Amino acid sequence: MNLLGNLSWTGVKKYLKRDNRIILPLGATEEHGPHLGLGTDYYEAEAIAHRVSEATGVITAPTLNYGMSLSLMGFPGTLSLSPKTLMAVLEDILRSFYQHGFRRVMIVNGHGGNTASITSTIQTIAPELPGQSVKLFEWWKDAEAYRVVIETMGEQAGSHASFGETALMLAIHPDAVKLENLTGNDAPMKNSREMLTIKTFSQQYPDGIIGLDPGNATPKAGEAVLKKSVEICVRELEDW
Repeated sequence: MNLLGNLSWTGVKKYLKRDNRIILPLGATEEHGPHLGLGTDYYEAEAIAHRVSEATGVITAPTLNYGMSLSLMGFPGTLSLSPKTLMAVLEDILRSFYQHGFRRVMIVNGHGGNTASITSTIQTIAPELPGQSVKLFEWWKDAEAYRVVIETMGEQAGSHASFGETALMLAIHPDAVKLENLTGNDAPMKNSREMLTIKTFSQQYPDGIIGLDPGNATPKAGEAVLKKSVEICVRELEDW
């Protein structure tokens, strides 16, 4: 794989003479139930980005391991940036890319709480960086990638620390998975217009899991999700 952190400045300069694409993995450090490590979101984003880099040769920037996780701050270990801070960090990273000549940026995001800040950042900074194009990939929102989860568990599998994320982690970072810690309880997603906050999240989902019990997640399903996600990102980069 082609990692920015492994290159010297002269190596980056040489790369930019032939390519102006770069991948930015973005995640979070936050609770994912009693069975998944706090790094789940950034482990998953990084795994996808690194495999895409291996397949395409496109440089991957260091993973941003912190995101907007304020609603999960009721769970010990969660570390959150405010939306304002996350936007400021993303703006500075995009400006740095632009200054050096990176004009096509693929953000591989592993955390839904980051989406609003990413979108707002791109809209805000676009006039300042003419010619810079940004694509966003989020595996759980992509119909092709998430189809693997639906075919295995159904539409109501869950949205946080549930089957999809557990399967992915079993495939890429099994040491951070402790299925024996699961209680066996389901926590179906609730249809409500009420926003989840640090108070309401822990009340509705006290185990930190949204969805069906993920105890039957498998590495095979996770590898299938990963493979499809990489395939989609490679296609997006090659069609750019």
